[in-house]
Amino acid sequence: MVAINNDLKEYQKLALGRFNEFLRSAVDDGADVAFYKATKFPYQQAPAVEEGTPFVCLRVPTGGGKTLMAAYSIGIASRDYLQASNPMVLWLVPSTAILDQTVAALKDEGHHYRAALLQSFNRNFSVMTKAEALAMSKADATGGAVVIVSTIQSFRREDDSGNENPEGLKVYEDAGVLMDHFANLTEEQIATLDKIEGGSRPIYSLANLLKLHRPLVIVDEAHNSRTDLSFRTLARFNPSIILELTATPQIEHRPERDKYASNILYSVSAAELKAEQMIKMPIRLTTDADWVKTIGGALDCQKALEEAAKAELAETGEYIRPIILFQAQSASKDDPTRLTWEKIEAHLRDDQRIPKEQIAVHTGPRKDLDDIPDIRSDKCPVRYIITVSKLKEGWDCPFAYVLCSVADQVSATAVEQILGRVLRMPKAQRKRRDALNQSYAFIVSRNFDATAQQLRDGLVEGAGFNPMEAAQIIAPQQNLKLAETQASYRSDTLPVEAAAPEVIVAAIDRLPPSVRTRLSFDTETRTLTYKGPMTRDNRNLIHLAFAAVPKVAKTIDRLYAKSNQFQISAPDEDDKPPFVVPLLGFRKQGELQLFSQEHFLDLPWRLDQCDPAAIVERFRLPDTARTGEIDVGAKGVIEIGFPKKVQGDLAGVIQEPAWNLPRLANWIDSGIVHPDITKPSAVVFITKAIEALIAAGHDIPVLARNKYDLRKAIGTLINELRADREVGQYNALFAANAADFAVSADLSIIFDEQTYAPNQPFAGRPFAKHYTPLVGDLASTGEEFDCALYIDRHPKVRYWIRNIERKKSSFWLQLPHNKFYPDFVAMLTDGRILVVEYKGAHLYEGEAVKRQIGAVWAEASGGKCLFCMPTNRGFDLIDRTIG
Repeated sequence: MVAINNDLKEYQKLALGRFNEFLRSAVDDGADVAFYKATKFPYQQAPAVEEGTPFVCLRVPTGGGKTLMAAYSIGIASRDYLQASNPMVLWLVPSTAILDQTVAALKDEGHHYRAALLQSFNRNFSVMTKAEALAMSKADATGGAVVIVSTIQSFRREDDSGNENPEGLKVYEDAGVLMDHFANLTEEQIATLDKIEGGSRPIYSLANLLKLHRPLVIVDEAHNSRTDLSFRTLARFNPSIILELTATPQIEHRPERDKYASNILYSVSAAELKAEQMIKMPIRLTTDADWVKTIGGALDCQKALEEAAKAELAETGEYIRPIILFQAQSASKDDPTRLTWEKIEAHLRDDQRIPKEQIAVHTGPRKDLDDIPDIRSDKCPVRYIITVSKLKEGWDCPFAYVLCSVADQVSATAVEQILGRVLRMPKAQRKRRDALNQSYAFIVSRNFDATAQQLRDGLVEGAGFNPMEAAQIIAPQQNLKLAETQASYRSDTLPVEAAAPEVIVAAIDRLPPSVRTRLSFDTETRTLTYKGPMTRDNRNLIHLAFAAVPKVAKTIDRLYAKSNQFQISAPDEDDKPPFVVPLLGFRKQGELQLFSQEHFLDLPWRLDQCDPAAIVERFRLPDTARTGEIDVGAKGVIEIGFPKKVQGDLAGVIQEPAWNLPRLANWIDSGIVHPDITKPSAVVFITKAIEALIAAGHDIPVLARNKYDLRKAIGTLINELRADREVGQYNALFAANAADFAVSADLSIIFDEQTYAPNQPFAGRPFAKHYTPLVGDLASTGEEFDCALYIDRHPKVRYWIRNIERKKSSFWLQLPHNKFYPDFVAMLTDGRILVVEYKGAHLYEGEAVKRQIGAVWAEASGGKCLFCMPTNRGFDLIDRTIG
């Protein structure tokens, strides 16, 4: 598996991990079976292209970082499916503006898109436009990875009307500069290529060059390339894989209407974006029938946000200049009263006295954004942008905070093209002032509810959000009066029974310095004082620090609200305490630490001290030079599976240098992820494994020809050795150090709506006691759902939450190989915490290690925490556990 940079967001790692798992499965099972295994949905073959071509989609809502994911996908596909270190990639984008941006970023030495390619290919790759690819040298094509970025329109032979496309025809024309690519081809290779008219010589064209190299095709904003013509264009290049990335994939499959459904492999949710601080949520909506009042409200909002931004700059050094996007009405000869861009601009300049340099118009004849080199610069004065239907393609400025629309209606297109522009969070990091963590919409309308629903519909249809999430995203506007930077806020008096003053002071001392310097305690008045507005993150840190202090939670929540000048409803104050859950600690050298692998595994692992002799039995040469899945078709002809056919085609066009033992060992090591092993130790082990195979009768050239199968076998052996080591040392620790486990409030997590990040929100009837409005990753039928319903209806459960796997904000316990994320965590009415993991009867016996660690956690808590694993709908175990 390809190493994935830690700078990626959690959901990006999960999506790319799913892509990686799908491709590895597709090598053995085929794309259709691999897709069904991953999603439990039927697979739709891409029209026109060769049957068996993997054709999948990663669905990422607006603001989710699709382009970075695309850059990482290249390394994943090349190693785990194409099995080539020098793939050719055709990266298709929807417009020339986005093309220019993407190429510039991929060529920029300091850009994280290029860093993704560097991680996979070192410097052994090149990035080209179509014009550059039309003169590509053979050294470029065979010496490293090649990424060709273009629009799909510029590769089409004809337009939508069937007329010739002069720009697209260049791809298919004979060009002497490409002649070298077609020298010394086999008859089998030539057979697949387009020939010159009336002859047998292949056309020296970019189209034929792509055919030879079986390109990985990445389709950005894939919802723009869904026609039969688009797929027929792709089919001309014999793609090896088609990967789509879009916020709004095609769902309906109606080929007779030119509608071809995407195979959605992974869908990123808005909650995941919010938890990773990628987008500003919720969207605060204000409606008014009077357009002057609507614009005035938006201007007031911008001024308040600018004051907050100045305070943020003074405190953190981060520069933000909040911008309003005005959506005007289009002009009409029959209706002179329409609020066109000219009228909006005149109103801003003449009535609102806004300086000319602060206004930019981008519609019709005016294209002011084209003349602004960097709108994020602190030298740029623009605070107000006026458009009609859409902004400049590819325009992306996280400083856009406010949408003000005087248009006839708020359509899905408007949401996608304009509202989507105000969702991105500057620097993908929440700000200390909550006003800067939200986006704002001011709409001319008489009906708030109808407008809110239009926005929700648009977020679903245009920006790619889940309907359940969209219902939570739109909220009424609040008072935007902002706190002064230096203002201090005093809490209510803490009750005497809360704790002794020294306990309160000790809790404050446990806070990170950035929070500790803001919070103080007056021992005489027994009050807490917080300087400036308290962020949600800081509130959670304070809750965690005070987790062991009774009757303080409500005081902290009220102080949070007061510092932000929010209004908290009575139910929020009285009925919803913070959901704090202790993790399992292990006492090492007198210090209680969060229990993890480092407590039972010595790192780095000395793999070089392990015996690789088992590789001789595990590695087998294939029976045919065309390795892989071989079937006998209906006509009795031998057929080679699509993945191995692609790998064979690629091997045929790449001339590799001579291999020796050190080079082969280093090449194998470069494709195996081993963060627990040093490279020298891994290379020594791999070298010994190869030497064992040589001693068994294999030679280096044969092993090199089968290097991908060899790497897979060695990687599997390493994983098995690792698993044996982890289980053995894990069990040894529990046998010898059972008394060293403990639970402490200092090692806890807190469930919070801001960081709760379900991938697939529950779509059934709402539960009564779930801690957050959204319920994550739970089917609406089945045994697990029945368990959730039992917990929700239990009289001794105050709140519960669906615990989500592999999330930073979730509860977990350490297993030998990985982390265990139980299904449900409940807060009982008496304050205890109950953790429930449900297991079907067929899985129960194999989960003894989870029951073991759950019991250790519960016992270490001294009765404050409970754990059970019901099976076969035996929910009465929950009753017996609670007591």
